[in-house]
Amino acid sequence: MGAREVPRELSSFELQTFFTYSHAEHELIGRRRGSMMKLGLALHIGFLRMTGCPLNAFGILPPVLLRHLAIELDIDTPDLASLRAPYARGRTLSDHQLLACQTLGFRWMVAHQRPALVRALRDEVLRCGDRERLLSYARQWLYQHRLIIFHERALRSLVASALTELEASAAASIHSTVPPSTWRRWVAAMEQVRPDGQHIQNWLWAVPAKHSTRQFSQVLERIEWLVGIGVACHPIGLNDVLVRRFTHRLAARSPSLSARIKEPARTLDVGCFLRYCLLTATDQLILMFQRRVADLWRQSADGVTAPVDWAAQYRQLLDELASLNSELTQARHEAREAAVAQAEGRARLEAQAAALADRLAAAEQAQQRTTSELDTVQAEVAAAQRRAERAEAEAALARQLLAQLRVAPRERDGAGGRRRKGGGPAPTTNQGADTPAALLNPNDGNDGNEN
Repeated sequence: MGAREVPRELSSFELQTFFTYSHAEHELIGRRRGSMMKLGLALHIGFLRMTGCPLNAFGILPPVLLRHLAIELDIDTPDLASLRAPYARGRTLSDHQLLACQTLGFRWMVAHQRPALVRALRDEVLRCGDRERLLSYARQWLYQHRLIIFHERALRSLVASALTELEASAAASIHSTVPPSTWRRWVAAMEQVRPDGQHIQNWLWAVPAKHSTRQFSQVLERIEWLVGIGVACHPIGLNDVLVRRFTHRLAARSPSLSARIKEPARTLDVGCFLRYCLLTATDQLILMFQRRVADLWRQSADGVTAPVDWAAQYRQLLDELASLNSELTQARHEAREAAVAQAEGRARLEAQAAALADRLAAAEQAQQRTTSELDTVQAEVAAAQRRAERAEAEAALARQLLAQLRVAPRERDGAGGRRRKGGGPAPTTNQGADTPAALLNPNDGNDGNEN
């Protein structure tokens, strides 16, 4: 972003993202006359979309870009190294640049938009002090707001002005929180030299290598010195990023060079350096104390046998009792549920047994009724059989008597007996005596059974 010439190498992602055109862009490019004019306008649109800057210089064009544009525009791949010849007329170049800006919505930054960029840079300076990163942020801001990225010198001027405003406001904040007498004391203390010949700046910036007793005393001495000049009582009112940035800027210079720095940079460097050294020394002391305590614990543990930890054992016992109590409660609950289930099962079995007994009693009664009815039917059948046998016997006897009656008249006629006057034979005594009672009373159906 912000480049002024086409890169020598382009990835497939860059070609597809920046040098692939929409339907409206294809229509605009297609209205150009000649394949070289179409290629030039397409190159301007893709370059502006990729960098945010108009294409002014015409260096060597990558062959892969020319092949991609030829396929995209459906033209023959041009055999050329740059587009300097087609743009011999300056009017054509400016027309293509203007068309590319209008198509993508880019415009030059006007006067009322400049303060917005300055405010954005001022806010970004609070989080980052690197000039190159601030330049990159300014380009991104311009690209996001569809503003043409102007020359890098002007951007660097804006970044420098934002840094200058930040330093001025930060120095004013330090002077508003630190009294003048205390500030003069800080500046004079930073120019002192210790009895051992070490400058105060180097002495404060030194890092303890160990956590021995000697190192403890040195760190405590630094903290007491900083507290003695009033650094702990007067916070400078800047965030940690700015404090760290200006502190490292002062620490990177030698003490003699730091003394020649002008205001407001001198105020920022001294105030942030003293504040940072106090915070760092305090953190170092806490860390060294923690390490020393850990060493003492380890040495004490190595020299003493491990005592019985009654508290841990009591806690373990309580945990086991609680676990046992929960298991017993669960067992009681399960037993209660099993008893309820067993009672319900017993009730269901009793109900089923009662229903089965009722069914068996009903079956027995039905069987008894069936047996009695069967006996009655059998008795009726036996009676019917006896009546049938008696009827057959009586029928046989009747046939025999009938045969005898048929034979008796013929015998009487052959003997020449005398007939009665009425014309009929007189009944004999044997005929009335030999006739059965059933024939004499054929309507009597009594079979001799009283029932």
